[in-house]
Amino acid sequence: MSSVLNDNNLIAALDIGTSKTSCILAYPVNENKAVIVGAGAFQNTGVKKSEIIALAPAVDSVRHAVANAENFIKERIKTVVATACVGSLSSAIYQDSLDLGGSEITQSDINRLVAGAQNKIPASEDEILHCIPIDYSLDSRHSITDPRGLTGKKLYLSLHTVMTPPYPVRDMNSVLDQAHLSCSKKVAGPYAAGLACLTQEEKKQGTAVIDLGAGTTGIGVFYEDQLVFAAQLPFGGDQITKDLAAAFKTSLDNAERIKTLKGSCLPSVAYEREEIDIPLIGEDESVSVIRVPRSQIVQVITPKIEEVFKKVKELLDQTGFYDICMNFVLTGGGALLHGINEKAASILQRNTRTGQPVRLFDKQEIIPVHAYQSYMGCIGLLHYTTRILLNTPTHQRDISVPGNKFVRFFRWFLDNS
Repeated sequence: MSSVLNDNNLIAALDIGTSKTSCILAYPVNENKAVIVGAGAFQNTGVKKSEIIALAPAVDSVRHAVANAENFIKERIKTVVATACVGSLSSAIYQDSLDLGGSEITQSDINRLVAGAQNKIPASEDEILHCIPIDYSLDSRHSITDPRGLTGKKLYLSLHTVMTPPYPVRDMNSVLDQAHLSCSKKVAGPYAAGLACLTQEEKKQGTAVIDLGAGTTGIGVFYEDQLVFAAQLPFGGDQITKDLAAAFKTSLDNAERIKTLKGSCLPSVAYEREEIDIPLIGEDESVSVIRVPRSQIVQVITPKIEEVFKKVKELLDQTGFYDICMNFVLTGGGALLHGINEKAASILQRNTRTGQPVRLFDKQEIIPVHAYQSYMGCIGLLHYTTRILLNTPTHQRDISVPGNKFVRFFRWFLDNS
């Protein structure tokens, strides 16, 4: 898929976030390796809760982030793979079967089976981000990774689709157009986050990644090495910042700084004795401050953090995916909050850790260690590009299909005629 790469053979990964836009440039080596040669980030005031609310600042953020990355190599890029800048995701699994009559399975059989499953997707204007064959079964044989060449009576398929409302995607397209960039693929944020920080064993045995962003919280469940569920909750770290600002009558910048440096979601006797100076909003910050115990900051933060993990567990319980989640991995800026792993583990009742990049090839140390969480979406996009866009066999490929059901039916008709 040559259109994924730029003319200079570079992958350009772009993550348009609520607080900042990040970009990574890398050369693909094989399906497990892409060498990073450039990275850049820039603040973003044009996005709220992962949706674009103002084109001009969003375009400006993208241009600056990309330019900062380009400065490392002194070359221009035109094509990006990007995380979808959307506030909500819907996830569903569709199943279909194909009668074989004992014949050997061919790629054409798989194409017809996939087309039949796609045709079951309800008619909608929603944008289909992913359409992933997650499981093949042949008669009584299950979890077949590659059915080609096998023989049997009936072939079954489970197809996972991830969709999002159309208008945020169109706004994102407008931003990219004005930044003079084309996008070869939009990837759901939780999918990218999981690819960035989950080990192969975690993806196989059943793990949920929780992407704690500034505007939203993304959830991606991986099982048998495939993404089987994705969702996004309308809660992010910026809500905690606003609560701190309101509680202590300080500016959002000061509240963010307090959250980052002194925030915690675990109580401590020591926090009763430790006092924090908080500048008052609209006053001379050098003299107008209030002094509060650190424990009061914890009291503001903790209920919000507990609420988001309770909502995650409730959603996974309702959809039936909680039982297959043996582990939880936290990523995003919110994952840096002190005590968050312990708090998450107590509510989710599972092993919990903070995600770190896997298979990160950055010999020049272009990305500082302290900035890994900010670039996690882009790192996941590199994995998605090298493994899925460039090297996935056709029977496992993430297929983009139009939302228009007539077009899907026409494709199905051609494959079955």
